[in-house]
Amino acid sequence: MIKKIFFLSTILILSNTVFSQGYKITIKIKGLKANSTCLLANYYADKNQLKDSAKTDKNGVMVFKGKNILPNGIYLLVTPDHNYFEFVISNKEQEFTLETDTLFDIDNFVIKNSEENRVFFDFNKFASQKSVDFEVLKEKMKFAKTKKDTLKIQAQYRVIDSLIQDKRKTLSETNPTLFISKIYRSFIDVPTPEPLRKPDGSLVDSNYKYNFYKNHYWDNIDLGEDGLLRSPVFHNKLKYFFSSVFVQVPDTIIKETDKLLKKIETAGAKDLFRYSVSWITNHFEDSKIVCMDKVLHYMGTNYYCAGKTPWADTAMVRKMCEHIVKIRPTLCDEIAPPITNLFDSTYNKQIDLYSINSPFIVLIFWDHQCGHCQKSMPRLNVLYDSLNKAGLKFEVYSVYTQDDWAGWKKYLKDHKLKYINVANMYGTSTYRRNYFFISTPQIFILDKDKRIKLKGIDVENLPNILELLYKDEKLNSHKKK
Repeated sequence: MIKKIFFLSTILILSNTVFSQGYKITIKIKGLKANSTCLLANYYADKNQLKDSAKTDKNGVMVFKGKNILPNGIYLLVTPDHNYFEFVISNKEQEFTLETDTLFDIDNFVIKNSEENRVFFDFNKFASQKSVDFEVLKEKMKFAKTKKDTLKIQAQYRVIDSLIQDKRKTLSETNPTLFISKIYRSFIDVPTPEPLRKPDGSLVDSNYKYNFYKNHYWDNIDLGEDGLLRSPVFHNKLKYFFSSVFVQVPDTIIKETDKLLKKIETAGAKDLFRYSVSWITNHFEDSKIVCMDKVLHYMGTNYYCAGKTPWADTAMVRKMCEHIVKIRPTLCDEIAPPITNLFDSTYNKQIDLYSINSPFIVLIFWDHQCGHCQKSMPRLNVLYDSLNKAGLKFEVYSVYTQDDWAGWKKYLKDHKLKYINVANMYGTSTYRRNYFFISTPQIFILDKDKRIKLKGIDVENLPNILELLYKDEKLNSHKKK
């Protein structure tokens, strides 16, 4: 059975970080066979980095030695059978000894010459004892018969959790200079003051608690400490902040990104800055939420292509800069680029995008041989009728992207597509320069001013989206009045 203490572990990856002094970590595991190869690793965000390896002598003693200082972090000793325990290394304590047995019993650890690990294992012992109390409560919960019984047990859960939080806080306050205290402080939420109220008792600001929590989320986290990255703490805090703390709207994300990165940059934590820039960029590039390429565009423009990512190689930066140029014209909230020189299936009637006058326009790029398109286009035809009759007025500007003209015309006839259908049969339209997409169908929702409201949606979501857009338009018109 794999044993662990304090944090969760994942996979091991090789680290190439270079530092400038030396370390000597002696670990004795009673009962471990001689000549056993053990690994020294550290956390790195949600993964682990392999740092060193050593063999045991006949007494189960191994020594990890190196000429370069090991940076602040939570480290792991991994045995050949993949059991492990965790401990702390700080740049101020590079030579110490830990002793235990093969059970890694928390009560049997012996620590020599390491104040960091004395505090670390002090907390672990306390948390281990409280985990036993948690298990007892879990068993009691199984037999709770009434709501009163359940509430009583839940209150006991909260008491134990509060005791654990208090223990972390006490240890961090009594050992303020230790690296592990920074870890413990990062678990402490900033208390929210009572919001101001009007004489009638109503809130002055109904969003006060939300804004306070968002604005003070990072208060107890030392954004100048790169060692937080060598623990699961910073990654988990970062992920939660950008996934759950505020509404997932591109402009809000961009604002909060800038605030955080400026704090980290000012504090001087280069590893945290690098990781945060990379994680935020990758996270929102992979996001399934519509319009999030606006965040990618911002990160590319203001960080990668602005020379603020020296760790990124030239090819990567060039690729990023080329990509943001491609996506810039069709970011959400931008005016859609004009589309001209496209003709309908008679080959005689030119219909330009800007010639359409409608409260909303569904601009769709498609190919009749695309499997998804074959399902989407007839469905769009049905919605075109039903939604317009229901008062959700919109027009469709359907652009065929390939050059099988006979096949395109046959598809239009067979499926009786009623909306505007155009194609570039004369090769004179340059819409491809401004509209970047790699798959079809690709949908953009434009308002009456040809501003891109949404994109990358499915036809099936069109009824709900149009309904929301009409409500939003109505609300905005009332505000203007």
